[in-house]
Amino acid sequence: MNRNILIISVSIIFVLLCFSNLAQERWTENIQEKNSIKENAILVFHKIESGVLKRNVSNYSKYFDSQIYLSLSNGVNGYYSSNQAYYVLDEYFKNYQSVSFNLSNIQEDESGMYSTGIYDYIYKGKRDQAQVYVSLKNTGKKWKITQITIN
Repeated sequence: MNRNILIISVSIIFVLLCFSNLAQERWTENIQEKNSIKENAILVFHKIESGVLKRNVSNYSKYFDSQIYLSLSNGVNGYYSSNQAYYVLDEYFKNYQSVSFNLSNIQEDESGMYSTGIYDYIYKGKRDQAQVYVSLKNTGKKWKITQITIN
């Protein structure tokens, strides 16, 4: 009788350990997938930084959502198609020439990821600074830029 109880106990412990390992493996896979998704968003933010510094909207325009909200210090404010946003930003950065740009504060919320930073520029010979906000949403495994605010 004691032998049967021992066999049953060992079997239960074995099954619990298997389920525990399986759950831990799934948890680890989920964490790795979430980290990979975040890393992809960070890459988009870096593409934006690089493109702004080089005044090359093409560097990050492939990440534009079909509708993107722009609010710029030159008075531009509203929703634009990805194609329109390209030309609006291209014109903006021709006039507000980059000195430095850094998206330093990256956060995540229920709607996606966003980042804020400082944009130093020269406009009409005068150096100035603006606060920048960029938001991304995840569409499956791709990140799309939904908003750029420079004020």
